[in-house]
Amino acid sequence: MAVQLVIQLVILVGGLIFLPVVVGGLFANAFSGEKRFREPFQGEVVFGILFQWVSGQLCLWAGFHVLCTALILKGKSFDAVIKAYGVLVVSLVLLAAAGEIRRWVVYTRPQEHARDHDKKKDGVPMVLWCLAGALLVLQLVLACVLAYEEGDDAYYVAISTAAESSDTMYQTLAYTGRHTSFDARHGLAPFPIWVALAARITGIRTVTMAQVALPVVLIGMSYAIYYLIGKKLFPQGARQVPMFLIFIEFLVLFGGYSTYSAENFLLVRTAQGKAVLAAIVIPFLVLLLLRLLEALQENQKIGRAYWALLALTAGAGCLCSTLGNLLTCLLLAVCGLCILVCYRKWKELILMAGCCMLPLGMIFMYMWMK
Repeated sequence: MAVQLVIQLVILVGGLIFLPVVVGGLFANAFSGEKRFREPFQGEVVFGILFQWVSGQLCLWAGFHVLCTALILKGKSFDAVIKAYGVLVVSLVLLAAAGEIRRWVVYTRPQEHARDHDKKKDGVPMVLWCLAGALLVLQLVLACVLAYEEGDDAYYVAISTAAESSDTMYQTLAYTGRHTSFDARHGLAPFPIWVALAARITGIRTVTMAQVALPVVLIGMSYAIYYLIGKKLFPQGARQVPMFLIFIEFLVLFGGYSTYSAENFLLVRTAQGKAVLAAIVIPFLVLLLLRLLEALQENQKIGRAYWALLALTAGAGCLCSTLGNLLTCLLLAVCGLCILVCYRKWKELILMAGCCMLPLGMIFMYMWMK
């Protein structure tokens, strides 16, 4: 039993942390026009790894959404989704490996800057980082060990369990187990199928995956995004970034004033698609748009990797919820309007419209099927 548990945890870490980091190497230079791997992060190794982790996972989610939705509409089995997703993962890993080899062969390794030993050491940031880490661990423990009443789990977890056990997708009623027709509202946003896929690959039971394993990973990913946002807002702030995280953590811990608050979604509904949309996809989309506005302000070049990642992030929102189609397009439209008014940039506006193609297509498909 102990050996089996260790194997399951190793597969879980490899599939939800190591694999996205590898795939995220495709977008390592998305924050800069430079072609070298570590130059965009200016020596910030933690920033680079976390950015690759989140961007890689969003890329995998977007690809999974396209494959899974197409197979659901064709009435294929859950095993067909697993095989197609395996081909996608292998292709992305090989592409990322080829890109990394090319960067190491073609471009010279940047020289490391000498550290300034004359700066006075400040122990306050370390204390703040310890407090931020303690609050994060507290939230992870609370999300795993506390029982809570959440009615939506009666549907979403049941859909994941049915897909994993019966090899069908959205053909069974979650409440009765009887056969049913296709439900466009849920079938076009198959995040529960991804939960079932994670459970099948790791060997962890679907309920345990949704209630224990995934909350740890997804909450950690959410705070990784907040760390990235903090680094963009306070690039030279040794104290401001941990203080920013502590402020966010207190908001989450004491944000249970409503069952519909973003804080409640993060801690209580972590493995539900709409919670992932609110806690991961939209904050990361905000981070990308902050980078775009910063580049336009400083007349910097935005590379193809950035636009690809922006489109994939919008596509990942389609996986989480049918409402994600509208919200991602709306956020991009508001930012595009600001760019048009402030910078008169038509090229960026056209590219942002191109990033909305998948969400818009899902909106039209949903309206047609309804």
